[in-house]
Amino acid sequence: MVVQMIQEDTLLTFKEAMSYLRVSRSTLYRLMWSGQLTGHKVGSTWRFYRDDLRACVDREIAPIVLRAEAVLS
Repeated sequence: MVVQMIQEDTLLTFKEAMSYLRVSRSTLYRLMWSGQLTGHKVGSTWRFYRDDLRACVDREIAPIVLRAEAVLS
């Protein structure tokens, strides 16, 4: 349980966040500036919690699922 907590609370670097989301540098910045993704400035670099990245993806997927369900109904 402690190991899982440590993994979940780990801060990812900008490049790790890009890799995790599989997006470009400009897309990651756009998500941050639009308020869809929360980043944390540590010194001169950005860091991201994995849970914040997952929440961003979940917000993007939810409208797509709702539209698909409406079409199928």
